[in-house]
Parts: sequence; C-alpha cells; structure tokens
Amino acid sequence: MANMASMAGRTGPTGSPQNYAANAGNTFRQVATELANELVAQLTQEHTREVTAMYQEVLVLRSELQRVAELMQGYMQRERQLHEMMDQLTNTYQEATSHFHAAHSQFNDHAKTTTMSHQQQRQALVDPMRDTEMELQRINALLAQQPIPPENSMGFPAMPRSQRPVQPVASRSGLQSPFSSRQLNV
Repeated sequence: MANMASMAGRTGPTGSPQNYAANAGNTFRQVATELANELVAQLTQEHTREVTAMYQEVLVLRSELQRVAELMQGYMQRERQLHEMMDQLTNTYQEATSHFHAAHSQFNDHAKTTTMSHQQQRQALVDPMRDTEMELQRINALLAQQPIPPENSMGFPAMPRSQRPVQPVASRSGLQSPFSSRQLNV
C-alpha cells in the first residue's frame, strides 16, 4: 500500500496525477500485452509440439493397425481353408461310415443267408445219419444171429461154429465187413 501512496503522490512528466495514472495503466497494458503474447506464443509452441507428437503417435498406431488388419486377413483366409477342410473331412467320414455300414449290412445279410443254408444242409444230413445208424443197427442185429448152414446134401461142407466168419460191426465210424479178405477172394 505504501507503494500505491507514493505512486499517488508522484507526478508524471506532465505534472498531473491523473496523467500519471493513465500512463501507469498504459504501462500495465503494455507489459500485460507483452506477457500475454509471450504466454500465447509459449502455449502455441507447446500446443504445436503436443499436436505433432499426438499426430506421430496416431501414424504409428495406424501403421500398427494396418499390420493387424493384414494379419487378421491372413487368419481369415486360413480359417476359411480350415473350415473347408473340416467340411471335406466330415463329408468323407460320413460317406465312409455309410459305405462301411452298407458293406457291414451286406456282409451280415450274406452271413445270415450262409448260416441258414448251412443249417438247412446240416438238418438235411441228420436224417441220412439217422437212417445210416438204423441200417447199421439192423445189420448188426442180422450179424448177431448165427447163419443157418446149408445142408450137406447141396454139396457144402459143414462148417463148425467156431470157424464161422460172423463179426458184428462195433463202431459207427469204421464199417467192417463181416467177411475177411481171404473169404472174398473167390
């Protein structure tokens, strides 16, 4: 405040205190204008530097974004190829499975037909086996009876019972002749 009072008591070159106050306002305005211009110049330089740095950062980010877009384009192409391959593999698998199923069904049908045919043939063979067994039993029954020798009057010598060639057939698998090979040589 003391400065204000001393300034108020001063007189300018014109000598009046009002002129001094007007000059003081002009001086303040000039100094303030210079300071404001300096401040604006500094702010402008700072703003320009910041904008330039941000612009450079935007350019760097855009170039990085361009590389990412190229990578994503490559990924998309590979994904399409992978999806096409998976579709082809799935179709091939389905075709192979249906072909295998059809072949298996044909094999199963053929196996059933063959099994039924074999079963029928086996059934057809059972009756002849039974017939053969019955005939074998009948032959064994005939062979178990002693033959009646012819009378001597017909010119056959009488053969003692112990020398008679009668032997019943014992096994099913190997049929044996009741006559020896010596007796068959005529």
